[in-house]
Amino acid sequence: MIGTSESREIVDWEKTTDDGQPVYEIEYTEPVPEPTGRSKTLFGAGSGGTVPAGDQSFEMPDGTRIPATEATFDADGTTLRVRRERSVIDRLRRYLPW
Repeated sequence: MIGTSESREIVDWEKTTDDGQPVYEIEYTEPVPEPTGRSKTLFGAGSGGTVPAGDQSFEMPDGTRIPATEATFDADGTTLRVRRERSVIDRLRRYLPW
């Protein structure tokens, strides 16, 4: 689960929508840093081996998985805000006829 550790747990969370995209606001028991898609504790050898960048994801409290390449974060103390930002290629595909 995103942001949890041996000493940090989720206290409360809320899912809202901003510009048609889901936004998760998650509150923890202690301050939380902004995650990175390259965290060894999430995706490195300690978790059973490396995972290709395209297969990395973050699990939200409701079970939804957001690809690590599309997740943006804003950490403020014990609150982490997570939003899915689609890649430039995905956005172009919406407007191009191919």
